[in-house]
Amino acid sequence: MFNSDGTEKQPGGNPDNGGVDYSEYLIPWCKGNSVSVDQSTLRQPRDLISMLVENYRASLQMKDSGESKRLDHRCGVTLDELKRMFGKPFTRRSRKYSAGDVSVEWIRVERILQAMLVDGDIALFSGDNTLHPRMNDIKENIRRRGRFAERKGELDVCNALENFERTLGHVRMSRSKGWELYIRDHYGSPEGVEGVIPGNMSGFAPTSSAKTMPYPLHLVYAETLARAESPVRGEWGKNQSKIRREMSDSAIDGNGSSIPLDEYYIIFSRNNAAHMADYFLQRSIGDMAAARCELIEVHGSDPKSWEVRLDPDLVRWRENRRQRDRERQ
Repeated sequence: MFNSDGTEKQPGGNPDNGGVDYSEYLIPWCKGNSVSVDQSTLRQPRDLISMLVENYRASLQMKDSGESKRLDHRCGVTLDELKRMFGKPFTRRSRKYSAGDVSVEWIRVERILQAMLVDGDIALFSGDNTLHPRMNDIKENIRRRGRFAERKGELDVCNALENFERTLGHVRMSRSKGWELYIRDHYGSPEGVEGVIPGNMSGFAPTSSAKTMPYPLHLVYAETLARAESPVRGEWGKNQSKIRREMSDSAIDGNGSSIPLDEYYIIFSRNNAAHMADYFLQRSIGDMAAARCELIEVHGSDPKSWEVRLDPDLVRWRENRRQRDRERQ
């Protein structure tokens, strides 16, 4: 998302004009990391990150259309909005909770916010455009603790928002990670629309125009956080990631694009997921972010045999990962 000198790339996705080449790393990353999990486990991360991205998008649209001069708290999420989305953080007395306990749902929300804050994906503000005075201290406190929130006294981000609730304290997607550029490339005008600057969000681009970045990177990111930051079950989805690695490795070490159908089923069975093999092929048809895998008949085979052609972006994801592993050694 950034040039070698640290400046942000240009919207439009054309590397020749200073745009991001999404096909090199980010689209393959989406295909490699969008794994199938129980949808109930995705709700808090998906809703939270969707709200952060949608609020930022709406503010960019107002700014580009001239309705507002600059971004303000509306481009982020306040504590009040979090409460409306996820309910009150502290519980009443019930069979499950004592009065004043923090709900499991809010622990999950806090863990996600802490992970995003420490990684620089969100910034914490005390007002419309004033960074929270203790943001760096809060990040350092989380790092020193060595883990994200597990109990009531560790709601660092939500407590910070509460302290500046009257001045519209909020969290917003951080430009330091290129999120504004992604939002412009995912929702804004693509390159090539006559009279419209690439990335413009004011609605001048035809709705039929192809998106610069067609894949919902932020939702795949939400899935990644959902798998990693559960306070109850810990990380899940590792098995599916292992299966994708083994299939891609087999294709890379073979013809570079496909694996025999028998081997496809063996890989799932070897990883105790034989029941997922057919579903994986079906999901690749209906889910835009999922890796597309196609069952094809081997031409001229007798008796007939089939192979599974893997999504080229899935194979590229694994090639990128293998390259990084080699560079670390």
